[in-house]
Amino acid sequence: MIFIFKSHLITMLIFAVIVSTVIAFIRFDEKKDIIKYGLKLLAYMAGGVIVFSWFMYLF
Repeated sequence: MIFIFKSHLITMLIFAVIVSTVIAFIRFDEKKDIIKYGLKLLAYMAGGVIVFSWFMYLF
């Protein structure tokens, strides 16, 4: 199996960027609201990725 990225963490962070961007564009119409919501959602998702990664590292 060929992987594009060697790290699952990087893959999850890229996924978080893509998902937060798409959801922000779907949810809001104004550029200011899209950027604000997209960055907030990205921060939540990236934080969750890091917390979950450390949790998996323990086991």
